[in-house]
Amino acid sequence: MQNSTHRRQFSRLSIAAISATAGAALLASAIPANADTASPNPAGAAQAATVVETATGTADIAASTAAPGTPAKAITAVDSTALTITAPDKANGAVRAAADSGSSFGLTLPGDHDVQGVKAGAGTVVYPNAAAATDIAVQPTKDGGARTLVTLKGAKAPETHRFRLNLPQGADIVEDGQGGFEITREDSEGVHLPVATIEAPWAKDANGELVPTSYKLDGNDIVQTVETNDKTAFPVVADPKFTWGIVTGTVYFKKSETKTIANNGALVAMGTWALPPGLNAYVTAHAAAITKVAMRAKANKRCLKIKIAGGVFIPGDYSGGYCK
Repeated sequence: MQNSTHRRQFSRLSIAAISATAGAALLASAIPANADTASPNPAGAAQAATVVETATGTADIAASTAAPGTPAKAITAVDSTALTITAPDKANGAVRAAADSGSSFGLTLPGDHDVQGVKAGAGTVVYPNAAAATDIAVQPTKDGGARTLVTLKGAKAPETHRFRLNLPQGADIVEDGQGGFEITREDSEGVHLPVATIEAPWAKDANGELVPTSYKLDGNDIVQTVETNDKTAFPVVADPKFTWGIVTGTVYFKKSETKTIANNGALVAMGTWALPPGLNAYVTAHAAAITKVAMRAKANKRCLKIKIAGGVFIPGDYSGGYCK
């Protein structure tokens, strides 16, 4: 589709499955450096890794390499695209992910202390006691991503963790309507392409019980909150997932386009736009459903989007970013 009035999001290279133990989250793109004199003892690092790996499993952890005193790197390939994940050697540094196309993304870890990363367990890099009663960990994954985990070890651990996003130039963040976010960037033809997605987080305690957790967007920061109480069994592990690249697609409409569809019906309003063949067929068959969602989005001052995943088209609404 070439029409600049119609914004299409293509899928994304999975680059960071991000896991947070306690309330953290997001991009992790590689593993931090190996232990040094400032690192915690091996037994403490092993215990921290065990807690994380019990919650996440180890089957999808990717191998990483690192020279002594340097950040660790994991290189994987997704859809013929090479992805390099690099983690900082300390808990308050930035994790970075880069595709061979030159696009990149960064996420600053929420460590309060200058803790060195230690590789332990099946390949998890841990930053023990990176904040009060809190460990941070990073796991690169075989699908071209990584999990960043924050572990709340007791009731004195903070329930909120802030991750600063280092977005590509011209990128926007939009809500996905399911508790997560999508990061898009407009190309030279005016088409909004996905850069990354941040899935809605989950958290569970030491007994495997789910713990309420959610994200809030504050500027370019993602703040994750985990709601513990006197019945929560610590440690608590939260596991948000971050993906980078091309996996699924979403067509985004701005407010004026959403209003046109709501007022005139999808079949009429979208018939003049240069839509992909599959979407054209979908609009014809499901015009009423699309119109209904557009009307709801208009009433709530939001915008229409149509997600394309595995041949299935799902209309929804979103706010922020391109919804102007």
